[in-house]
Amino acid sequence: MDEAKFLKRKVRSGTMDVHPTERALIVNYDVEALILGELGHPMLGERKECQKIIRLRSLKADTNVSLLAKEVMEKCSLIHESKLHEVEQLIYYLQNRKVINEDHDISAEPPRPTSSNITSSDNGDIERAVICNVDSYIELMYEEIPGKIKGSAMILQLARVPDNLLELTKNESLLSALARVLREDWRRNIELSHNIIYIFFCFSTYSQFHNIVLEYRIGSLCMEIVEYELLRYDQWKDDMEKRRKHFETNTGLVLFPLINVDNTDKKVKPTDNIWNAEAPLDYELKRRSTADLNLHITESEIKQMKDDLEKSRRKFKSFTKKQEQLLRVAFYLLLNIAENTEVVRKMRKKNIIGMLIKILDRDNTDLLILVITFLKKLSIFRENKDLMADKNIIEKLPRLLQNQNSDLISSTLKLLYNLSFDTKLRGKMVRVGLLPKLVKLLGQSEMKNNFIILSLLYHLSMEDKVKSMFINTECIPMVTEMLLENNDERPKRELTALCINLAANDRNAQLMVEDNRLHELIRKAFRNQDPLIMKVIRNISQHDKTKKNFVEFVGDLAMALTHSDSQDFILEIVGILGNLALPDLDYAQIIQQCNLIQWIRNNLVPGKAQDDLILEVVVLLGTAALDEDCAQLLCKADILLSLIELLKAKQEDDEIVLQIIYVFYQVAIHESTRDYLIRETGNEAPGYLIDLMHDKNPEIRRVCDACLDVIALCDKNWAARIKVEKFRSHNQQWLEMVESTVIDSANNLLVDADDSLPPFLSNDLLKHTMLFPSDNSMPFNGDDGESIVRNSDSSENLSCSTSRYSRDLDDINELMARSKSRISVGLPIEDRYYNTKMEFTEADSSHILI
Repeated sequence: MDEAKFLKRKVRSGTMDVHPTERALIVNYDVEALILGELGHPMLGERKECQKIIRLRSLKADTNVSLLAKEVMEKCSLIHESKLHEVEQLIYYLQNRKVINEDHDISAEPPRPTSSNITSSDNGDIERAVICNVDSYIELMYEEIPGKIKGSAMILQLARVPDNLLELTKNESLLSALARVLREDWRRNIELSHNIIYIFFCFSTYSQFHNIVLEYRIGSLCMEIVEYELLRYDQWKDDMEKRRKHFETNTGLVLFPLINVDNTDKKVKPTDNIWNAEAPLDYELKRRSTADLNLHITESEIKQMKDDLEKSRRKFKSFTKKQEQLLRVAFYLLLNIAENTEVVRKMRKKNIIGMLIKILDRDNTDLLILVITFLKKLSIFRENKDLMADKNIIEKLPRLLQNQNSDLISSTLKLLYNLSFDTKLRGKMVRVGLLPKLVKLLGQSEMKNNFIILSLLYHLSMEDKVKSMFINTECIPMVTEMLLENNDERPKRELTALCINLAANDRNAQLMVEDNRLHELIRKAFRNQDPLIMKVIRNISQHDKTKKNFVEFVGDLAMALTHSDSQDFILEIVGILGNLALPDLDYAQIIQQCNLIQWIRNNLVPGKAQDDLILEVVVLLGTAALDEDCAQLLCKADILLSLIELLKAKQEDDEIVLQIIYVFYQVAIHESTRDYLIRETGNEAPGYLIDLMHDKNPEIRRVCDACLDVIALCDKNWAARIKVEKFRSHNQQWLEMVESTVIDSANNLLVDADDSLPPFLSNDLLKHTMLFPSDNSMPFNGDDGESIVRNSDSSENLSCSTSRYSRDLDDINELMARSKSRISVGLPIEDRYYNTKMEFTEADSSHILI
């Protein structure tokens, strides 16, 4: 056997990677030591895997990446010159790296490792874990705390490589040892707890390994650890507050942190939360207590007390930093295993929501992003949402929107969006001042957040009281300009829906049409045949102060009725024309020039046209009939006959019935068309009005009452019948009582069979009613109709029921004009067609953010 004569050391460079938490490069390399014999052949050898960390302390946002890469190559001989391009790419990645990539699921991003995750050898090189040595790492778990920390750190290195996870799950001894140590020693060392939870977190990133986490009850143990750490944090903070109060009480000074602005120290307003501030502490004399204090304390004593406070604060900050690393990895693990609804239910029972909301008071941005993401995932369940509401989550969220981290802002907006489906929580959002903050973000935010902000604003705008609050922000002109300029389909739906809701408020509508924006809106709507933009315009047209702006567009709108192929687009145009009840608008000329008579007839045929369009056409006729010339035109074209046929077919639809009888009322108030309504319709129109007088809908009865009043004043033949029917309608209970009483006492009140009054009513009885004057000899004709209305309340006989059939016709007319020729029945027509209600349900995955 040859004797060993020489020792040879060989270094082979390997792969490169970026450091997970620092701005540094990690260079992997292998060191091979060989013992050579006398003849130079190897006798014994050993190979070791090592790492070298190259920290790039000078790397900044404006650093020249190419020059820095060349400098790294010159100083590190382990990197071959052929890898210059790869070094540049890694440095460029470090220069632009963010903590969390928004395009990926947060659960797939590992938390930042601590220094305990990497074990260093004596010569400063990092000791890399090897899968074949896992048994030795398990043995370390049975030693004291330092050995357990080292063993867990080595196992963590293995677990962070996805290819090792399957092999590790097969080692039951390893998993049992880790679970046992965590269960027994988690109170003894926070670093050890962090390492072991991190190992199980690596398993939790893959759904097929969730059963490992659940089997060893790691989730339950994590919640117990989190609860304990939050309690410990509160105790430490209370202790620090006692120290501060002791200092301020004994010195008469107040503490505050300093911040550096333009290389000058700037005082910050005294606050109770000064312990996590990065700036050093300073103090000043309390102004309000200067005269009252007579404290004998020297400057040296004050300085000593301040130094003690600074020392305690450094310890508190160090503890908080380690604790937040532990909380972050624990919450990550819980977030990953929360895919199972049963697991979520168990977490809720153990107050996971309360723990997460308590974290919202912290300042660690990474931890806040994780917590907000977790809350967002939980908020899709009603029970969780209700618990969040009970714990006042809304009050804690506005502070997070002031953070400079775009990822945190985006996550917070998504959580608010999920919560905004609750009406009470929407009210809270307005009360805590979120509306102006959201509008401000809309003007400053990146495009990716605009969709969420618009959706949030849309939800808030659904409440009528909130619509008026938009006036005090810059939202109205901003969203109108966005609607005119937007060509992106994704936010278009939410943007248009928001504008539709805002336009329902009169002041908002006025702001929308300023600076000639109405012309631009109409032009864009016509160019794209866009029914949603036309719905915005329709809502604008319903207000008295904005109707006059539409006069110049009436011709174009009317022509579009016969030229457009989009039924939804036509529906909105008809709605706009129906809103324009303007005295100077010549609807007769519009209908004739645009040849709309046949179009109107076709769209009054049930089955041929949709009910929504039929309703809007009838509303348009009611508006157009305000013009006497137009009313004559409608009569000549026998449109009223079509309306009577429609009334027969749609007698169950209160909306259509109401609008048809309003058209009859408008025709009746014109002297030139009144006879047509009564006689040329074959007496069908008055007959139907009498029948509808007994309708269960109060608004239908009211309009019928007004229309019959007009007919009774001008037609003697119908006056008596209308009088009797109104008496029956308004005094039905009294008539039944009188009939019962009279029949029982005597049978002498019968009258001739051809009398129009009921057989039990005599002239002596009727002369005491409010329908008939005390002088029963006065004939009823069209001339005395007004006196009947005026004297209808002058009855002196209190033994009979009063008749209240008379109505002020001007009030009816004003009511119909003010309500855009509509009277609300059941579901108000404004709500039915104007106020767009896009329901975002939990099942709609395109809107619920999970």
